[in-house]
Amino acid sequence: MEIHWLAQTESDVPFGDRWLSANERVRLDSLRIPKRRADWRLGRWTAKCATASYLDLPLDCGTLAQVELRPAASGAPEIFLNGSPAPAVISLSHSRATGFCAIAPAGVEVGCDLETVEPRSPAFLVDYFTDEEQLLVARVPAATRNHVLTLLWSAKESALKALRCGLRSDTLSVNAAPADFLRTRGEGWHRMSVAHITGATFHGWWRGSRDLVWTVVAGPPPLRLVALQL
Repeated sequence: MEIHWLAQTESDVPFGDRWLSANERVRLDSLRIPKRRADWRLGRWTAKCATASYLDLPLDCGTLAQVELRPAASGAPEIFLNGSPAPAVISLSHSRATGFCAIAPAGVEVGCDLETVEPRSPAFLVDYFTDEEQLLVARVPAATRNHVLTLLWSAKESALKALRCGLRSDTLSVNAAPADFLRTRGEGWHRMSVAHITGATFHGWWRGSRDLVWTVVAGPPPLRLVALQL
């Protein structure tokens, strides 16, 4: 089973809104804060392009307008194509004017997250991370702790998105175990796993790129992570 991913930036988003559905234009009109509007458009553009590429659809405005993201009862995004559920599941994140999307076959549990590396308080570590995760952070050099802490947080968010509950669930219910975080060089993808208190384990990948951390997980265990090409 493959997980596909796509990243887009604000500069990739078209100026006009012909690629949005009628319902999405209504939603956009309700957003008054410029940054919220920009983030929302970026997220929709990234998700629509990922869906079109994954389903081998044309990347024209008319087709993209038929691809619509709707929130499920849990709040998780669901893909609709011409008003009917699409044969795919999706997860979406954005940070620093960059949108990140993971897409997989219907029935797969998938979650992705994109986080900016920034300083975190000691209280943040104690309140939101398991004992095992706290020990891991304590073992790394001080210069890299913000990166590792951001990685753990992003991995936890990806797993909670895969569970379709997001941060409404306790972050202590999941424990992240990234691989190679001390020996990493470059911007390649590295393996990781996130265990849930129910015994379920999600497997996936992480990478660092400049001041951003990217994570994606899925269940059942995915075999490959594939970048979508537009």
